[in-house]
Amino acid sequence: MKNFLFRYWLFTALLFTTFYWEISPIAAILNNIQTNFVSFLTSLTLPNIMMEKHHIFINSTYELIIEKACNGIVPYLFFLGSILAFPSTIIHKIKWAIGGYISIIIINIFRIWLITQVVLAKQSYFSLVHDYFGNAILILTSLVLFILFVKTREKEY
Repeated sequence: MKNFLFRYWLFTALLFTTFYWEISPIAAILNNIQTNFVSFLTSLTLPNIMMEKHHIFINSTYELIIEKACNGIVPYLFFLGSILAFPSTIIHKIKWAIGGYISIIIINIFRIWLITQVVLAKQSYFSLVHDYFGNAILILTSLVLFILFVKTREKEY
């Protein structure tokens, strides 16, 4: 367990330094691509007049903005750090890294759509839905994915 925890924090720190920290040129490019991708997918779930680039217009005075912290990279990097740290075959890790990315992005698009729908109905619920419910959905998704990864793992020989 100590070995897993050490490797988890090491991999997670390396992943965030490389793919999220603002001083990394890779992170700047990746997060821009990811934010554009998530914004595009989100735009498919909303009426055309509600969205422009990374902005979701709720009404004339209220808008939601999909930024770097909202593009799904953060929960994915935590998930990826956990599967890299846990003993399993490389093929199993690659399958789960790809499947986990797809699952987390789909859930993140749902989260953004849900926040938009709730805020359309009642703006004062934004903080509750975004900060608590939305984050809980992503954390739970990552946890379930990791549990499934562990339960289906192929041991290295």
